[in-house]
Amino acid sequence: MRQPGSALVVDASILIAMVRGRSSYALAAAAAKHDLLVTSEVIAEAHRRIELGMKAPELIPALYAAASMMTVIPAGTFDTGDAESVLRDAVASRNGSVADANILTCAWTFDADIWSFDRDFAGTGVPSWSTANLMRALAEGNIAED
Repeated sequence: MRQPGSALVVDASILIAMVRGRSSYALAAAAAKHDLLVTSEVIAEAHRRIELGMKAPELIPALYAAASMMTVIPAGTFDTGDAESVLRDAVASRNGSVADANILTCAWTFDADIWSFDRDFAGTGVPSWSTANLMRALAEGNIAED
């Protein structure tokens, strides 16, 4: 299995899974071997979804604790125009959503892979990893190092 790049851009779906008690081991394992990047837009999206969608404001401190293990890229750092065009035409979603343009632009800028449950990044030229596949790749990488 191909190994993930040295940096991973984390999507809101991953942050939400972490605060719900899933993937906390994955966060520690990934952070030990990779630079984790997250945009402030992703943190704000996760905050909204936890507080308003899940109606679980008590989980907000866990969100910021997870984000503290990552490099936060401030909003407005990137021009997302090219990423919006690519996402609009992406094969996987075909829904025209450009909401994740900040994630794709961050991945392009830092030559990073994307850690997400979303399929919107297929066909963008950036490898994306689900938590299960990322953990499998990290485990295989550990075996190869022994």
